[in-house]
Amino acid sequence: MSLKTVCFIILAAVSCSSSPAAPSAEVPLGREFSLKPGESAIIESTDLRVTFLRVVNDSRCPADAVCIQAGDAVVALRVGKADVELRSNSAPEAAVGSYLLRLERVEPYVYSSRTIEPGDYRAVLKVTLP
Repeated sequence: MSLKTVCFIILAAVSCSSSPAAPSAEVPLGREFSLKPGESAIIESTDLRVTFLRVVNDSRCPADAVCIQAGDAVVALRVGKADVELRSNSAPEAAVGSYLLRLERVEPYVYSSRTIEPGDYRAVLKVTLP
């Protein structure tokens, strides 16, 4: 077997490994999980699938600034067949069937000297029983 073939096999194996935030990852009820845009998680022992669609708006106060208001990051999610928007500060929770979906935080945090690319966002979420 050539070195080129061995390297290809190793790279293929590494690229196929999954992480907790992999598309359609299963996460336990009550545990935080992180999704990047386009990723989904299935809540274990439920029929609930949560997909992070995008950040609709990000008006959070930069960490290196002083603001009158904290602002909000607004994230669009698909939960089952319903579309839901959650706000990081003013409306971080929504009832979804018999579950409570909470936006714990949006990462990375805003700095005035940096622009966050849409694909760099992460929504950290938690699904619990009310």
